[in-house]
Amino acid sequence: MKKIFLSLGLIAGLTLTSCSDFLDKEPTNALPVDGSITSAKDLQYAINGVAYPLTVERMSYASEFGIYADLLTNNYKIVKDNGHSSRITYYSINKSDEFSETPYYYFYKSIAEANKALSEAEKLEQTDEIKNLEGQLYAWRGLLHFDLARMFAHIPSTVDATAANSGIVLATKVFEPEYIGNRNTLKETYDQIISDLTKAAEMMEEESETGYFNKYAAIALRSRAYLYVGEYQKAIDDANTVINSKKYSLYTIDNYTKVWDKEGTEESIFELLITSNYTPERYAIGYYCDYSGYSEMAFNEEGDLYKYLSTHPKDVRSKTIKDQTGAKDNKAYYPGKFPGREGNLYVNNPKIIRLSELYLIAAEAYSNLGDAAKAAEYINTLRKNRIEGYKDVASVTIDDILNEYTYELYQENQIAFAYWRNKKSVTNVYGKEVKYDDERTILPIPQREIDLNANLKQNAGY
Repeated sequence: MKKIFLSLGLIAGLTLTSCSDFLDKEPTNALPVDGSITSAKDLQYAINGVAYPLTVERMSYASEFGIYADLLTNNYKIVKDNGHSSRITYYSINKSDEFSETPYYYFYKSIAEANKALSEAEKLEQTDEIKNLEGQLYAWRGLLHFDLARMFAHIPSTVDATAANSGIVLATKVFEPEYIGNRNTLKETYDQIISDLTKAAEMMEEESETGYFNKYAAIALRSRAYLYVGEYQKAIDDANTVINSKKYSLYTIDNYTKVWDKEGTEESIFELLITSNYTPERYAIGYYCDYSGYSEMAFNEEGDLYKYLSTHPKDVRSKTIKDQTGAKDNKAYYPGKFPGREGNLYVNNPKIIRLSELYLIAAEAYSNLGDAAKAAEYINTLRKNRIEGYKDVASVTIDDILNEYTYELYQENQIAFAYWRNKKSVTNVYGKEVKYDDERTILPIPQREIDLNANLKQNAGY
């Protein structure tokens, strides 16, 4: 990881210098050396360059951030503390910690690379191919701002979203090196996220290869964003657009256990492409969830998730428990969604959003609109594809829906966010309540960024 951070963490990316030797050697994963784009091929390389750090660096989607919202709950325990992800679990990250510095730097750096690519792409003839590629850049920018907000700002539906400095610094163009930015409000932050995802959906095609955005991926992510701002009907409308597109189908009882080491499965709307050559290696999610790895994410037998899975054998999700209690060291039950392709724990494609979440988003939104019966329709459909002999229920509560988030999307960076979004508490590894407005639910702005930019306001409590 680079040792010099420039103000905002975004200026460093403006020249699109490579973030590793890999990019110097593999031009298919970066802009041309002169930073110019003259063809669709160049633009595709630029998109690859935006994604690359987010698949190999610490606290990226393929590393700790992929399980961040899971580690904040008491559904997991640390079998052996190797001093890696445990700081997330213990809520002990400080303003000089790499778990705040690394995502702040690399997420903003990727945004900066997307902005540079967009500024160059505007000079090209706007063919359908070019527009589709530009749409992918807007989708990346929307997603990255969204996840920076989830890390460094409170959820807008739970606080005053118009308060000064409540959001994050927005990076929507190529800035001059001397630019100093301010934190925007949460409303401005999410308005920009939704705007970028809307533009992306309008520009992109319906089809895409594994690891790349398409129209429905942008709409699905926008549905999630609408949920965070409390725009429930819009969240439902977007969720239904994706569900009714018939481009994706729910995993079934027959195939649920077989999908986790596969690429581009039927539920996957957008996932990152990880290969044996390009992984976070020992900081990969799979390495945290195995007795032979860091063993810092085993099931807590006293947590609600394990209690449910271990006592409901007719629920196919119970078969994702990885029983390593017979191991010589670090014996425990581990979550099994990252088994590794071809036995390599480093190589798993993190699913950024999949179809099950759209059913849960619609159910949650209907519940918040007071329609428990309509919410139940989505939960019933999901459960029928998970639980043998399931019988429909007439209504569901928000607690039922949050339980379903826990059972369905565990190990997918959703659980704590779902509870806090609904002003509910989670229980941490110490058995203590963590409320939605607790200062520890968001990360500190890295101190070195504040040292370089006095305009940045630190989050409360740090």
